[in-house]
Amino acid sequence: MARTQPAGAEAPPPVGTAAKPWDLARAPRIAVAKPRLVELSAALPYLRSIDATRTYSNFGPLNSQFETRLAAQFGLEPGHVATCNNATSGLTMALQRAAARGGRYCLMPAWTFAATAHAALAAGLTPYLVDVDPRTWALTPEIALEALPRISHGVAAIVPVAPFGLPLDAQAWDAFQAQTGVEVVLDAAAGFDALTVGRSVAVVSLHATKILGIGEGGFVISRDPDLIVDIRRRSNFGFDGSRDSSLIGCNGKISEFAAAYGLAALDHWKLQRAQYQSVLGYYRAALADLPDLRIAPGLGDDWMASTFNIEAPEAAILEIEARLGEAEIATRRWWGKGLHGHQAFRDLPRAPLPVTERLAATTLGLPCWPGLDTTAIDEISAVVRRVLTT
Repeated sequence: MARTQPAGAEAPPPVGTAAKPWDLARAPRIAVAKPRLVELSAALPYLRSIDATRTYSNFGPLNSQFETRLAAQFGLEPGHVATCNNATSGLTMALQRAAARGGRYCLMPAWTFAATAHAALAAGLTPYLVDVDPRTWALTPEIALEALPRISHGVAAIVPVAPFGLPLDAQAWDAFQAQTGVEVVLDAAAGFDALTVGRSVAVVSLHATKILGIGEGGFVISRDPDLIVDIRRRSNFGFDGSRDSSLIGCNGKISEFAAAYGLAALDHWKLQRAQYQSVLGYYRAALADLPDLRIAPGLGDDWMASTFNIEAPEAAILEIEARLGEAEIATRRWWGKGLHGHQAFRDLPRAPLPVTERLAATTLGLPCWPGLDTTAIDEISAVVRRVLTT
C-alpha cells in the first residue's frame, strides 16, 4: 500500500515541547492525526430529510433519533442521553448543576486536557488539581477521598477523566458520590468505545478527532433520566416549556446537520472501530516486549481510542521525539505539562503532582488515524525499538 500523505499542515506543538526540525508552515511527512468522518454519500439520506422537514435545530427529529440510538448503544432506553454542541459545553452544563448546590471547588486531575478546567471555570467553580494513579493515569476514588478533607470552602463536584479513552469504573464513582454527597461528573471525552454508564453523568466528545466523530459535538449520558432532563433544559437557555429561563444554561444544542452525520457515523461504527483496531493492534504487535515501554492497559484489545500514547523513560522519550521529528514524522504531547503547566491555570490550587509531572515528561503520542498504513507504523516502531534497545 502506498503511504498516505496528510492533507493539511500540522498545528504547532504545545508550548514547552521540543520544536520539530521541519518547516511548520508545511505538513510533516506522516501526520500525528488525520481524522476521517463518514463520506457525504453516507450522510446524504439524513441530510435530505432536513430539507423535507425544514427543521434545522432545537431538538429536531434527527437529533431525537440520534439520542435514541446513542442510548441503545449503551443498553439504555430513550431519555438517558442529551446531545450537546461539544463536550466542553456538556461538562459546563453538568457542573452548573453541581455548582447550584453550593461549594467553591471542582476537584479534577491535573493530568487532563485544558477543556476540563475551562468547563469548571465557566460553571463558576475553581478547579482544584490533584494527582492520578500511576498505573491507570486516572483520578481514583481513593485519591479523591484522601484529598477532600484537605480542601476548605467545600467541593461542589469531582471530575474524573478517562485518560485517552481508558474506561472508568462508573460503579465505584457512583458509590463515591453516595458516600460523600459530592457530585461526580465523568469526563469521558475520548471514552465512547468502552464507556460504562452509571447514575453519575458522563460526557463524551464527538469531535472529529475522536473515535466516533461528527465534526463537532458531544453527548451527556446517565442512568438517571432526571439528570438528563436537567442537562437538556440547560442546553436550551434554561427553558422548560416556556420562554422563562428557570436555570442557568446556554445554547448547547446540536444542529440537525450534526445529528445527520452522527446517525451516519453510527451506521458505519463497526467499520470505523475496526479501522482503529487494525492500527492499534499493529502497533501493539510491533512494539511488543520492548524494555521500559508501556502502553495503556487494554488499548487496541479491550478498548479502542483515536490516539496511541507510549510511556518510556524521559531520556528515551526525548530521543524518540527528536528522531521521529528528523524523519518528518509528527508526534504530540497531547496533554502538555498537565493543567498547571498552562498559563491560564498556573495559579490554581493544587496538591502535590509527582505522577502528573512524570507522565508529562515520559509520555508521547505517536501517529494514529484510520488508514495509517503498516509501512508507516513499521517505520515509526523501528525508531522506538532502536532507541529502547541500544
